[in-house]
Amino acid sequence: MIFSNKIEESLTLKFSQAANERRKMGLPIISLGLGEPDFDVPAPFIEAVVDVLRSSTSKYSDPMGIPLLRERISTKLSFENNIKCAPENIVVTAGAKQAFELICMSLLEPGDEVIIINPSFVSYIPQVFIAEPNSKVKVIDIDKKDFSIDSDLIRSAVSKRTKLIVTNSPNNPTGYVLKESFLSELFKLSQEYGFYIISDEVYEKLIFSDSSHFSIGSFENEPERVITVNGFSKSHSMTGWRLGYACFPKSLKTKVLKLQQHINTNTCTFIQEAVAKAFNCDQQYLIDYNARLRERVKIITHWLSGMKNVSFIEPEAGFFVFMNVGSTGIDSNTFCSELIVQKGVAATPGIAFGASWDDHVRISYAVAEDNLIKGMTLIKQYLENSVQI
Repeated sequence: MIFSNKIEESLTLKFSQAANERRKMGLPIISLGLGEPDFDVPAPFIEAVVDVLRSSTSKYSDPMGIPLLRERISTKLSFENNIKCAPENIVVTAGAKQAFELICMSLLEPGDEVIIINPSFVSYIPQVFIAEPNSKVKVIDIDKKDFSIDSDLIRSAVSKRTKLIVTNSPNNPTGYVLKESFLSELFKLSQEYGFYIISDEVYEKLIFSDSSHFSIGSFENEPERVITVNGFSKSHSMTGWRLGYACFPKSLKTKVLKLQQHINTNTCTFIQEAVAKAFNCDQQYLIDYNARLRERVKIITHWLSGMKNVSFIEPEAGFFVFMNVGSTGIDSNTFCSELIVQKGVAATPGIAFGASWDDHVRISYAVAEDNLIKGMTLIKQYLENSVQI
């Protein structure tokens, strides 16, 4: 394959590895870098895995996913998201990231244009170039003042070569939630120009503000232009289980199937079977998850409000606050590198989420409250010692 020089190392993982190296040396570390919840996996899913493993039936499965799980996902999308998608138009993947890549590989051809709204998840742009090295990425940056998106900028970026626009709501790294009115405009634009939309909704169940999640796929009677990508890593605290899915138009089924057959054979069968078995369990645990996230946001906003030379917009959802450090005069890579060396706190540089965001740093509050307070205390100390303004 042509390995594009635009495929760079993941900075989120790079700083996580730096934190792990510090641990190996016996040095204290507080990781506020990764979006990996400290919550327990809901008990019914653990019990289901044990039951499935004891049954010893987990062999090769349908490449697209076991039928029962796809039926469960189809029902979920219908009742919770108002997305009308048949089980045969769902693929179960090794995480939402693989679902995203399969769709890009199915869609993109040389010369196609992809519009990415930045700041964006660190893997979107590399995955576009892995799928099609000769594609072109156009970046639209949100407003740094309030994280709003100018739909006119998106319209001006659309051309006859536009094949795909990627949305992510709730958003990583900012925590904003896209409104139905904006999504309606975007959907109408897709109908006008004929491009596809990938809607990454992996944080949909982790909203702790007054905002509510809206799925752009609900505008269609059946999937035609919108591909919904989701997974269980965040909402079920199953990051290492690697289970995601995509709901796609039937026109892509042959390509998706062939890719899945030759790349993955099938997603881990016993995990699929266990999740299908426990799929309809009581989701009361989400009330606790979101209540704890809400309290952590209060903690982090309290600390940030008392720090000089930084600003922030309070997140509505997800695991992160995207802190503006532009007034410090320190770029995000330097900020995060010095922070981990001097204070033992791992955060993620904003440059990882787009070239225009080198004046921001992502801080994860998906950690225990005591570690969050310690981490924010050390960040404040770093700022007081390092910024002379």
